[in-house]
Amino acid sequence: MALEMKKEAVENDINEIEIMEFTIDGDLFGIRVEQVREIMMPSSVREIPLSHPAVEGVFKPRDTVITVINLPRYLNLEEENNSERNLFIVTDFKGRLSAFRVHTVVGIDRITEEALQKPDKTIYGGGEGVVVGLAQCENRLLTILDFEKIVAEISVDTDTL
Repeated sequence: MALEMKKEAVENDINEIEIMEFTIDGDLFGIRVEQVREIMMPSSVREIPLSHPAVEGVFKPRDTVITVINLPRYLNLEEENNSERNLFIVTDFKGRLSAFRVHTVVGIDRITEEALQKPDKTIYGGGEGVVVGLAQCENRLLTILDFEKIVAEISVDTDTL
């Protein structure tokens, strides 16, 4: 009986994913925890001319240049006037570091893959959009974004400079 309970617990762990929740303009979004390198306080950002409209610029913490993507601007959502409360979610995709500006970080939640629903074609650009799923977390609706796709889309523009 103990072996069956342990097996069930392992199977449940396999079907669960950890999502870091954050807000933009009062809406709840998420990113898979394994995609997050670190969370940082915002720093002074140097603008880069002729870059993608969602690219704020770059900053250099600990001698590493990181591109800053303004996620509210990318998603066409309201940017917060008090940017001092904002945070940077730093990701690393294929050696490319990116910092995504978000309004607040809420915490980490575990959801089952079965609870993750695929969006229909009307959400954030349809089949080619950046929403990978929607999940109900307690009484809140969580929109999980494809950060790798966002970086790839923006990189097409910034690599041609």
